[in-house]
Amino acid sequence: MSSIKTIPLLFLTINRIMKEHKMIYLKKVVIFNLCMAALLCSPALSAGNFADFKAKGDATWGERDNLDQLKLCLDAYEKAIAIQSKDQEILARLSIGYYWFGNLHPGKKNRQIRMDAYQKGMDYAKQLTGINPKSAAGIFWDATNNASYCNERGFMKSAMNVSSIKAQAEQVMGIERYYYRGGPQRLLARIYWGTPRFFRKSGEGLEDGAELIKDVLSKYPNFTLSYIFLGDIYWEMSEKKLSRETFQKVLSIPENSLPEFKPENRRDRQTAKEKLKEYFGL
Repeated sequence: MSSIKTIPLLFLTINRIMKEHKMIYLKKVVIFNLCMAALLCSPALSAGNFADFKAKGDATWGERDNLDQLKLCLDAYEKAIAIQSKDQEILARLSIGYYWFGNLHPGKKNRQIRMDAYQKGMDYAKQLTGINPKSAAGIFWDATNNASYCNERGFMKSAMNVSSIKAQAEQVMGIERYYYRGGPQRLLARIYWGTPRFFRKSGEGLEDGAELIKDVLSKYPNFTLSYIFLGDIYWEMSEKKLSRETFQKVLSIPENSLPEFKPENRRDRQTAKEKLKEYFGL
């Protein structure tokens, strides 16, 4: 009988010992996690992580016209910006990167992906202008992503936004006139080109857009996107010969003529080939 009575006591003792060991184990886990958190939050380690993530983003930035590489780039830059939230170069590249991300998802089925990407591009640009209100990059890429977002919605749904986008382009010209090799001029010209004829204002016609881009090309004759936009304007103006020659000009520019813009050059060479086939059957 005595041995039977001792069984419950034995179980209680074992249970108490197990609870004590469990508490000791949990305390060790908590202490370990706190130590790891302290290490991860230490300035030296955070700076190291930031540098590593930035280096990974930089390594793939030059392949931003490749969707898989762009994904790796954006992931690395977003991890870096989570550590140093005010790095203006990375915020600018994230805004540019999401603009690319949207453009690399063509087709009707990917419309929402594009809109979400352009929205993220605007968000990062606004973070940048929140830090530096006079950032040409922040203002320009906010406007550019917004213009692409509006294009997805359609002209009539987005007509109210056009004025603010034009104002942003003009603001950039006042800060850094030829930012992004004439980005604000191309943006204005593209708006003139994309606006239905009956809605175009005086001074915002196709000829005005063409003059803006020709001014840019006089300074940066090897920036291929300017020729793409000018070729579209010439086609709309029924200047077929000029349009064909302008698209063909893109193919004559060496891919590495502007090393920092090789992805743009590769993209524009492909676009020029598509335009020549679509418009001229070449």
